[in-house]
Amino acid sequence: MLKLKPLIAALFIIGGTSNKVSAQKFDPEHLGITIQKAIQKASAASVRMWGFDIEKQIRTGGQFSGVVVSADGHILTAAHVNVPGATYKVMFPNGSVHFARGLGEIALEGNPSVPDVAMMKIIEPGIWPFAEMGWSSSLKKYEPCVSIAYPESLNQPLPTVRFGYVAEVQNKYGFITSTCIMEPGDSGGPLFDYYGRLIGLHSAIDVAEKDNFEVPVDFYRRYWTALNKAETYSALPVSEDEIGADPLASELIGVPELQTLVSKFRKNADNLKGAVYLIKSKLDGKVHKVQASLFRSYGSPVKSGFKDRNYIVSKSSLVGQDPVIAFRGKEIATTVVARDKNNDLVLLSIAAKLKGGIKITALNPDELKPNHQGEFLISPQSDNAYKISVVGSGEFALPKRINAGYLGAGISFEDGRLRLAGMDPDSPASKGGLESGDDIVEIEKVIIDQPGDFINVYQKYWPGDKITLKIRRNNNLRLKDTLLTKEVTLGTMPQVSFNHPAENFSGGKSLRRDGFIKVFSHDATLTPEQCGGPVFDAKGHFYGINIARYSRASTLVISPALILQLIKQYDHP
Repeated sequence: MLKLKPLIAALFIIGGTSNKVSAQKFDPEHLGITIQKAIQKASAASVRMWGFDIEKQIRTGGQFSGVVVSADGHILTAAHVNVPGATYKVMFPNGSVHFARGLGEIALEGNPSVPDVAMMKIIEPGIWPFAEMGWSSSLKKYEPCVSIAYPESLNQPLPTVRFGYVAEVQNKYGFITSTCIMEPGDSGGPLFDYYGRLIGLHSAIDVAEKDNFEVPVDFYRRYWTALNKAETYSALPVSEDEIGADPLASELIGVPELQTLVSKFRKNADNLKGAVYLIKSKLDGKVHKVQASLFRSYGSPVKSGFKDRNYIVSKSSLVGQDPVIAFRGKEIATTVVARDKNNDLVLLSIAAKLKGGIKITALNPDELKPNHQGEFLISPQSDNAYKISVVGSGEFALPKRINAGYLGAGISFEDGRLRLAGMDPDSPASKGGLESGDDIVEIEKVIIDQPGDFINVYQKYWPGDKITLKIRRNNNLRLKDTLLTKEVTLGTMPQVSFNHPAENFSGGKSLRRDGFIKVFSHDATLTPEQCGGPVFDAKGHFYGINIARYSRASTLVISPALILQLIKQYDHP
């Protein structure tokens, strides 16, 4: 895991098909094209990794990232995820799986997290996709950079992209500081320049999202020979290799405008202001605020026959009783007409005709998909502010895990029976009259014979859902067991907090953040209350609704197809 250190073209005009850049005028569109080319060049060599015992065929460690830098399989990563001589599973973005062995690492005595340098190598012979190594010695402050790595929280087989710039070429501990947001699982992952060349390896973070620390790639160049030996160096190796000179050093540029990139999209964002409103409602006796997306069918001929009205869609778990929309200094009452619990969406109606809004025709699921990692996105807010981010992934399903309904009892499979054990006395199971030793026979009249049966049925339900269970209870008198029917109201999964900078960022995570059918990720730093509003590309094409701040590095966007499905259920019962 990433750990906190104890010390610790005006934009780009692209000529032809090359990546050569010049600082003529600030052009975010061309910057987007440039970083997408860099991502296409570098992605194939960016790998997901686990500790893995090859003989026993079992996973032995957490997830981390790495990058292949030679055709014969040298992998650069961080020392804090490496053990010399240990074996690791290497998973490429193309789906191929191979194995590597830990080689050398540099972990200085007295401060082993510095410089956090390690190398591995793929065991099998072959010719592997590899990334071009750059030079950290030629970096410029404010130079654009791209992270391609595998955050453990999302647990996806394909990497996630984040965009930023070099904030410090070298901090006082020798690391590069970048604004590419990282979290656990990204450790050892690559940081690339806008040419798609490797310039650093992910090492550590601090609490603020802008504080991300990278091992300079020149460490690996300087100690390449030493790192090819499976040793831990507690001091810098005596033997050094030539680093060489960067042939592109004179062409690299820093772009101070990246500090205020959001201002470069103001004109685009101003055209989107009418698509987002603020909802206030009562939840648990308190007033909550959340963003909402406005859709309209006015003046939009739609073959499916939508009525001439406004449609307001937001994040269901943050919209409670008596919802109102803030409009021109007034609060206008709205009515909840439909909820999609599976996708945390709520649909509201309003009598007033609000100006602006997204045309219903923009909800065509066949036209708009986030296929271009690194493409700029705009998330407008109701207070006229907005967030700029980049597409981090393609669409994926995010199964219910954190937000599963909570029973509060352990489950074991004994003698062909699914048995409750280890029950918390204050748990929903206990309050529903269940006891340790009870066998689950049915859930909602579905017979439970195997552990898989329990999982398949139980996963359908959410916190607050009431479920009926048939149980078999042993009366301990060696008489016939008793069949009982019990009703249990599922609770909310207890939240486990960690004293780690990845868990302590401003605003925190959304309480409801998984169990989605189709989402994609981007690197916007939204608070949970800033979700519910729309997401557009830089040209104003609608891409979905921000449905959850998932983690330090990822905000989730829900598919337009699911929004359209919700509206159709209401308008076409």
